[in-house]
Amino acid sequence: MADDGMLLNFELGPTVLKPHVKFKGGRWRDRKRAERGARHPRTDSSTETTHESDLRSSKRQRLNDDTASNSAHSSKSWGSGNFEHESPGDEKATPKKGESSGKGNRQVVSRLFSFNPAQTTENAEGNDWKAPAPTNAPLGNVANFGSLTISSRLVESLAKMKLESPTAIQRKVIPHLLANSSDVFVQAETGSGKTFSYLLPILHRVLMLSDNFGGKLIHRNSGIFAIIVSPTRELAKQTHSVLEQLIRPFPWLVSTAISGGESKKAEKARIRKGVNFLVATPGRLADHIDNTKALTLGTARWLVLDEGDRLMDLGFEEDLKKVIHALDKVDIISTLDGGLSLSALPQRRVTVLCSATMKLNVQKLGEMSLTDATFLAAEKSEEDVANEEIVHKAPAQLHQTYLVVPSKLRLVTLVSYFKSVFSRRGRTMKAIVFMSCADSVDFHFELLRDPRERDIPTSLQKDKELIEQTVSMAAYVTSPASPEVMLHRMHGSLSQPIRTATLRAFSTCKSPSILITTDVSSRGLDIPSVDLVVEYDPAFSFADHIHRVGRTARAGRAGDAALFLLPGSEEGYIEFLKSSTPPSSQSYETVLKTGLMNQIELPVETSAVLTDDMSYHDKAETLQLHFEQRLLEDAKRLELARNGFKSHIRAYATHIREERNHFDITQLHLGHVAKSFGLRDPPGGIGAGIDRRTNKKGSSRDRHASSKEGGTPVMNEKSSMDIIKKKSMLLMNSAADEFNIG
Repeated sequence: MADDGMLLNFELGPTVLKPHVKFKGGRWRDRKRAERGARHPRTDSSTETTHESDLRSSKRQRLNDDTASNSAHSSKSWGSGNFEHESPGDEKATPKKGESSGKGNRQVVSRLFSFNPAQTTENAEGNDWKAPAPTNAPLGNVANFGSLTISSRLVESLAKMKLESPTAIQRKVIPHLLANSSDVFVQAETGSGKTFSYLLPILHRVLMLSDNFGGKLIHRNSGIFAIIVSPTRELAKQTHSVLEQLIRPFPWLVSTAISGGESKKAEKARIRKGVNFLVATPGRLADHIDNTKALTLGTARWLVLDEGDRLMDLGFEEDLKKVIHALDKVDIISTLDGGLSLSALPQRRVTVLCSATMKLNVQKLGEMSLTDATFLAAEKSEEDVANEEIVHKAPAQLHQTYLVVPSKLRLVTLVSYFKSVFSRRGRTMKAIVFMSCADSVDFHFELLRDPRERDIPTSLQKDKELIEQTVSMAAYVTSPASPEVMLHRMHGSLSQPIRTATLRAFSTCKSPSILITTDVSSRGLDIPSVDLVVEYDPAFSFADHIHRVGRTARAGRAGDAALFLLPGSEEGYIEFLKSSTPPSSQSYETVLKTGLMNQIELPVETSAVLTDDMSYHDKAETLQLHFEQRLLEDAKRLELARNGFKSHIRAYATHIREERNHFDITQLHLGHVAKSFGLRDPPGGIGAGIDRRTNKKGSSRDRHASSKEGGTPVMNEKSSMDIIKKKSMLLMNSAADEFNIG
């Protein structure tokens, strides 16, 4: 073939002419727009000359610096453009602080302070807050328990418990139950002593049987005089513990507690031997009424329904109906077999309904159980009296604060918050952290516990086998002021013996302690020395919020409560807080500065290293990178994080209807929420559990998509949000008890 004389001369450079760019996360439209921007970069005569800037989307321009001043500007990208891009040229880039430069192990530093939504409410620090006069304190200057004409031996028992003066609600309820036999509706704020208000008059009138009839003592076989129904096992055991302390000087009186999760055979044996006071949960009490012949109700004179609103919220209506019907159809015994008359007791069954709120379901319970009841409440202001719906308020001496924290920063802010709290010697002894679901509790406990082998304190050795998975030394939050911080976890999915042992360990712990829990610990529990309550996830209703924060500031003591909120619609929830006690705000930037000012000891070595010369922004991002690397290296914790994320999203849809506009699930940015669980990408399958419960078969394409690199789940955010929108109503109206209880 003849040579045509044409020469082709091409000179190829060492780099790819048009590198392939891969965009992950974000919405489909934004990824496509970014790809077009990468393929056809805009020519700009300004200073952008680097290859990295050419790859940027027009929606996501370079920031001069990742500082707080740029956060407000970048917040316009909320809900769009929040993705990372990868290109072959990046692999040889110089690693930033905290990055690994090893081949195949490239780490991407989390940009926590960019592309966050802007806070819409003003941030007024509450450093000048001064506690007003307590509203639930004992009235020491007015009266003492002796003035209430109760038994002197009961007064002595109270003195041993360091209780000398009654509270306002006790001054109203005790004299009424001593002198009358009518039903009572008791309403008072948390920590005001409702338990003593009904236990003391009941015990006094039972003790009168021994004093007035020739020294004839009643005994355990005399019958059940009072039945106290509590909504949770923990509250039942606490009420029984208080009752045991009161009747300790009277060995002829016997009490017992029966609840789900315990041995029914052992409970039947105790009932058969004889009981005078029975503390029970509704389901187990209804079960014994049906199946335990030794349970006789003829001598029962008092039925106490404690925490009535919670009893109805947890779906115990049918069990309560069964109990009330069983008591109604039993004839009242007026004389015992030994000839002892019971005339000192009420001649009818007295029902005492205790509730902090006057919700519709509580009114329904009152109609079902009360007859011509007397309403008793603590003194109220003229404004409260004029309002038909009584506002339920937190104690006045409780200092409430709220923090508006972007999703990506929640995890490092929580760690920084506790780091600063336990850096002040003697300021905080015990803290309770409330989360929305059991999976979230399990993840945060495993992440924040110290993985190194350490012996638990000798005081906890008795329950070592029960608490080995629920009590541990804490990492990250210790300080020279608090070199040892104990971490506890509790939720309804744990067995009852483990829950009881964990609660006992937290109550008796002498070191600074943190309890990570669900709403199972929000009602009625009186744990000593709780100085701080943190609502990491807002409560499902404002009434639940009041009960949560009521774990501190009890009986006149001071206390603090902090609430984490997201920027945007959740900030409207602040108006609910103002209806209780005026809250003050706290900036998450201030929390990060304070908490990260001191060195944080990392319990596990990763390529992310904290150094003293870092700014607090760099420290926060390095700490986030450390958490992410831990999860990538630990399959167990990674699975806990994914399960916690999924359950958290499902639980978010279960807020009550009146408050749902503040907790709009469609406003959540799944990529940012995933960061708060230490995840780089939000996992799929959020709606899988709902599909199983409703027998609906959804397309796996709609639920999640899997990446082709290593099989790691990568969330298709658009399809995931579609699932959430379709199923949010189902979640809202389905059994939310999974999250409220467990």
